Amino acid sequence: MKNAVRIALPLAVVVGLAAGCGKKEETAKTTFYERKISPVLVGSCATSPTQSSCHVAADDRGNALGNLNVSSYDTLSLRRDLLINYGPYGLPDLLLKVVPAFDLQLTAWDGTSEVITTDVAHAGGSLLDFTSVSYNQLARWIENGAAENNAPAKPKQPELTPCTESVGTDPNFDPNVDPGTPDYGQFVQEVNPVLGQQCAAGNCHGSGANSLYLTCGKSPEQKRWNYFVASDYVSTDAPASEILRRALDPAQGGTYHEGGVIFTSTSDDGYKVLLNWAVARGGPNAVPTDAGFDMFAKRVQPMLVKRGCMQIQCHSASIFHDYRLRGGSGGHFGLPATRRNYELTLEQVSLESPDPNASRIIRKNLQAPGGAGILHRGGSLFAQDGDPSQCDLVAAETGPLNDQKEYCVIVAWLEKERQARMAGAVPLSSVVYVKRPPASGKDVPQDYGSYNPGADLMQTPVSMDAAGDITSGGGGTSLLGGCGLSPSTADVRRPAVSWDGTKIAFAARSSASEPFKIYVIDNGNCAAEPTINAPATDDSGAPVPDNGELVHNFDPAFAPDGRIVFASTRGNTKNVKQFPYSGPTRTPADPSKLNSNLYVLENGKIRQLTFLLNQEFMPNFMSDGRVIMITEKRAPGFYQLAARRQNLDGGDYHPLFGQRQTIGYDQLTDVVELSDKNFAAIFSDKGAAHGGGTLAVFNRSLGPDQLSQNPDDYTQDPDGMSWPNPKFYQHSIEIVDPAATGKAGGTTGAYRNPASLPNGKILVSYAANVVDVENFSGNFDLVVVDPITRQRTPLISDADDLIWPVAVYARQNHGVFKSRLDEANGATTVYTDAAHADRSEITFVDFPLITSLLFQNTRTGRVLPGGNYPYQAWESLPPDPGVTSYDQGGDYVTNDAFGQLYVKRRLRGAVNLLADGSSKVQLPGGMPLVLATNVKLAADSSPVVHFQREEMQFYPGEWVRQSFRRELFNGLCAGCHGSLSGYESHISVNPDILTQASNVDAREADPIDVLSLPIGDPKGPPFD
Repeated sequence: MKNAVRIALPLAVVVGLAAGCGKKEETAKTTFYERKISPVLVGSCATSPTQSSCHVAADDRGNALGNLNVSSYDTLSLRRDLLINYGPYGLPDLLLKVVPAFDLQLTAWDGTSEVITTDVAHAGGSLLDFTSVSYNQLARWIENGAAENNAPAKPKQPELTPCTESVGTDPNFDPNVDPGTPDYGQFVQEVNPVLGQQCAAGNCHGSGANSLYLTCGKSPEQKRWNYFVASDYVSTDAPASEILRRALDPAQGGTYHEGGVIFTSTSDDGYKVLLNWAVARGGPNAVPTDAGFDMFAKRVQPMLVKRGCMQIQCHSASIFHDYRLRGGSGGHFGLPATRRNYELTLEQVSLESPDPNASRIIRKNLQAPGGAGILHRGGSLFAQDGDPSQCDLVAAETGPLNDQKEYCVIVAWLEKERQARMAGAVPLSSVVYVKRPPASGKDVPQDYGSYNPGADLMQTPVSMDAAGDITSGGGGTSLLGGCGLSPSTADVRRPAVSWDGTKIAFAARSSASEPFKIYVIDNGNCAAEPTINAPATDDSGAPVPDNGELVHNFDPAFAPDGRIVFASTRGNTKNVKQFPYSGPTRTPADPSKLNSNLYVLENGKIRQLTFLLNQEFMPNFMSDGRVIMITEKRAPGFYQLAARRQNLDGGDYHPLFGQRQTIGYDQLTDVVELSDKNFAAIFSDKGAAHGGGTLAVFNRSLGPDQLSQNPDDYTQDPDGMSWPNPKFYQHSIEIVDPAATGKAGGTTGAYRNPASLPNGKILVSYAANVVDVENFSGNFDLVVVDPITRQRTPLISDADDLIWPVAVYARQNHGVFKSRLDEANGATTVYTDAAHADRSEITFVDFPLITSLLFQNTRTGRVLPGGNYPYQAWESLPPDPGVTSYDQGGDYVTNDAFGQLYVKRRLRGAVNLLADGSSKVQLPGGMPLVLATNVKLAADSSPVVHFQREEMQFYPGEWVRQSFRRELFNGLCAGCHGSLSGYESHISVNPDILTQASNVDAREADPIDVLSLPIGDPKGPPFD
């Protein structure tokens, strides 16, 4: 990054400062840090026992081993997270990493305890003994606040916002009836006032993002809610209760609390009130009784502690990824923390697989590269393991815990969960796929409207042996016979299997004059799905016109709960009064084609999910029940097929991967989540025929990646292309078969349509004869690809193309993800009442920061515009009725390097930012939105107005916060997006995000109501 501020000192300078011992050198040291702390850190951490460089600057780009530079107080202070005594360890991570293994007592809500010996990985080994002068010097300094001159830290006094009176919801909570428990009266009279006055501030426990969400406690319903949620936070050993220990000063026996010290001593009246109630309460109710939960609490959770997983910078609740464990309170794990950790850990496993190594929680900790694992920023903690047959599962479950391997304990727990949750589940039994002659023409993903007859839906039995090898069991059988379809005339595409493995859905038609319909095969019975294929109606039941077009329904995907998401060309059916068009529309990217969006069949009705004007198709599901799909992005000077995700309730339409050409390709298609929660997809360039390309796997938790060697793809900072240091940079993309390039001008083979298998491998179509991805005739067979070994094994072959394969087996049902406020990258609530139905409300916490993500999303730094420029909200419009070609588009048609396109927009409103760069705006719900604001691209001498390069949407009824304040960005978002400066050493977890994140001017401001503003006239480019 040419504009980044470099603060790292050369190693020689650091060593020189530390090495001198003369009087002159001593006189020059003027701070406590330089006199007492720096010699310890430089002597212990700057060099290894072999005298190689360790925690110092490794280059001029902010890289250092362990992302820690101890060269100076300033460089160390960039990692303040390592100085926080967080979680169960009783030590800040700076010390935890360098002390010898020690015994740690862990206690639970029910009074049980377990002593484990820590085994926290550190490449430098144990450097400081607990009894050493150096250790105690560091410990006292950190405990005193880690100031440069050792001045005591001032007590934290966050600015609090008013409490809320909105009562929470839970399936087990009844807001209308007082609990019958004897301690409820005591709680209402004594405890509730303390919680309401000292804990329930709107940016503390009064925030809906807080797991212990508290109301003001004024009404009977609020009091019942506060009692309901607080009751779980008490333990049988009352003083150990998390509700007490987290609020108490650590100097008096308390533990770290993001909201600061509430009670300065155990003599505080509020503390005594809570303690007396906790004693009377006696512990939590509604403790899970299943054996899997008990084993997790008593065996697995301690092992996660043992290996350091709950360090603040690893898998703490403040981290920017999905596995955010609760660290308890100084070694005590209450019921809520354990229950949430259990739920989160279940999300990291794939019980459909008999191989425990297929689960992410294990695979991320096996050796990688060169072993059976995948990349993990925390390293390969189980590098010496990986063979479940070597585990004594009885000992792992019942033997002395400290004597067991962590790997084997988790393997034993997975087997227990698998037996309980997957009993009677359908094993891998067959593969369903489409068999057809090679399609005519280019057959690009957007060509779904082309009629390609001669297709058959086939099912072939397969089996998987104990080693995970899959073999075909014989010839295939046609499934079309019971559907009223003939292979001679049928055009069939993209089958899907329900999560329980009992249903198959697919799309088919029998002539070019009829649309695709969705069919469902259930227990051998096949029928067109009546609700999906009925004439379209809007949310009020009124008919939606077909505009003389074919209403295709295609690309079905089963949700975990049985709902069906599908693509359709029916047009808008939700919030229809906000759109100046109705029924099917043509796509601006190519008016000769109809446009598709996504819809969901639920409760006998159809609900629209996406509203954009270029293609939204190929839906699939993540294991947590979030929808993933492919979206076409087309704007002047830009083309990309990219992966997006969305909650099934409509909220948080969000980038998933491949949003820019910095990935090295124009197209990412056919995205699917694998058993280890990595994703497989096809990468290709525009013009690739038959949906072919290279098979890629990406690890989303490592953040966006950059493979492009074209500086033009780095639209804001071309220097970012060469910024990553390959010795430190972890690529999230892996091209599984580099010979199949996905590029024009030379390839060996092509892939399409990957699907997940329960053994962690990929079922995919492969054409071996391809030498030019833009010009070939097909000849796809089915193969199994191991993404770890890269081995490709033939499965089923035929003279015709075999495409869109899917394996038939039951998958673990994790439920369906719902929009929520505690989702760091999508703090969203979706309202379904009439008052919210026509609009969305967006709070841009830091709009200039958002602009830095719109044009170049790489881990090489953010280019901020340098001012609070206003922004314009433009509505994208489809081609006018009757426009079915570029020639008919008039002034709305323009040209660029990718060809022609139709661009029609109208201005809906201009919005000024508030003093801190925040903004609150209400927009028509579902409106295809393009933002325009001042941004500095590489060719600009200063920020000028640029239009966003894709459409966005906010769902009708969606109330959402976007982005974070820039001063908090490095503490949360940087874990994925990289730091503001591009320096990895500037990334430091901030566990106190909650009290500050949304504290912006726009929070209490009235929204700009764009719906009430005059609407501009439609315009074509250049939109001056």
